[in-house]
Amino acid sequence: MLNKDQIKNIFKVGFTLCAITAVSALILAFVNSLTAPVIAKNTAEKQQQAMLEVLPSASGFSDENLINDSVDKIVTAVYEGNDENKNVCGYAVMVSPNGYGGAISMTVGVDLELKVTGVDIISQSETPGLGAKCVEDDFKNQYIGKSKGITVSKSGAKDNEIDAISSATITSNAVTLGVNTAIDAVILIKGDK
Repeated sequence: MLNKDQIKNIFKVGFTLCAITAVSALILAFVNSLTAPVIAKNTAEKQQQAMLEVLPSASGFSDENLINDSVDKIVTAVYEGNDENKNVCGYAVMVSPNGYGGAISMTVGVDLELKVTGVDIISQSETPGLGAKCVEDDFKNQYIGKSKGITVSKSGAKDNEIDAISSATITSNAVTLGVNTAIDAVILIKGDK
């Protein structure tokens, strides 16, 4: 049986831990309120830069996300790209296929002829020295000019194929899935118009 001093000590320690937890939560909430707008702004700028990189013919993009319920779940957003005369010149599609190390966040440019105009890997957690090579221009540029149904080759790409990253076929397949899904999303959206 505990005596009064032991019970008092237990409550004292419990109260101290609760107070520390409450103060820590308040500090974290305050820091989050300061940093959240900066993080959102930086993310939007990075997304805008990625869209301009993958769809170089665009001078701007619509504010409206064209995604709808019929679009594949790895597609996170679709924006219409406009040239300087405000004519539609293509689409920037955000996709997040799963690679070997987790989701690969990427932007794919697709022109009005349903050909890939560029691929930009925004974030990835693939194996360094292997799958992480998906961010290199030599790999990403293979997709430019290709159309629906791109496949991965381990022994010399032909026609509508790309060369897999050596020892990183899962990553190569994931990026290719993302590109093909982006093209399919544009096909669906163009069909809606």
